[in-house]
Amino acid sequence: MDHPSTPSSTLPKRVAIITGGSSGLGREFALQISKKQVADEIWLVARKKEALEEVIGQLDTPGRAVEADLTSPQDIQAIADLLSEEQPKVTFLVNAAGFGKFGDWQTISDAAIDSMIDLNCRGLVDMTRTCLPYMERGGRIIQVASAAAFVPLPHMNVYAATKAFVLRYSRALRWELHGTGITVTALCPTWVKTGFEKVARASGGGHDVRHLLGAQEPASVVRAALCANDAHFAVACASIQSLALRMIGKVVPNCVTMAGWEVIRKL
Repeated sequence: MDHPSTPSSTLPKRVAIITGGSSGLGREFALQISKKQVADEIWLVARKKEALEEVIGQLDTPGRAVEADLTSPQDIQAIADLLSEEQPKVTFLVNAAGFGKFGDWQTISDAAIDSMIDLNCRGLVDMTRTCLPYMERGGRIIQVASAAAFVPLPHMNVYAATKAFVLRYSRALRWELHGTGITVTALCPTWVKTGFEKVARASGGGHDVRHLLGAQEPASVVRAALCANDAHFAVACASIQSLALRMIGKVVPNCVTMAGWEVIRKL
């Protein structure tokens, strides 16, 4: 007896969603994920549509530019509405949107502080919660944190605190998703050669951190993150320096690590 096959057109579209996809690590994640053939379409989320479309033109997988400000509840709701309308299978979620500022509590503006917390923390959580209902066994989540999550960093205090939040949130979410087949990895690199430095220095204390020592190329960081996620690692350090900082943060008192950071940031 012949058994009718299910037309491929009835299968849900596989979608990879990458925030911060117009530049930096988000752009590099898009380029590398597009080669993995894990999605039928890549949705790139950022505020600048033209920049997103430029990245889409470089992908091996069809892409969609989703213009959104993740600090806006209305824009988050628009993404939720789009998912509800299209009912895709989200195979990959990469939360790469975020920014930092150099300076102390007096030199970083209130607006910058609020935006940092809103984007790095609330925006990441909102996107994760929005996408999770469309993920199933085999789904992958990479949350871009930072090696700054491992220790408190004066003159980057809010940024480091937001990344500590991302790390803790990601690890707890991973535990909650145990048994679902959805893998969550927190990416914690040290400095990466992206547009981060230019934004970080645009504050009253922009030169409180003098040099970004040992900065890595985005391509190597993303490769490490994808390999770690494939291996179901909870944390991807992506460099020897980050791994060392992770170990130091576990055993060395914070007052000692902060004193060491005070020396390093002035080099």
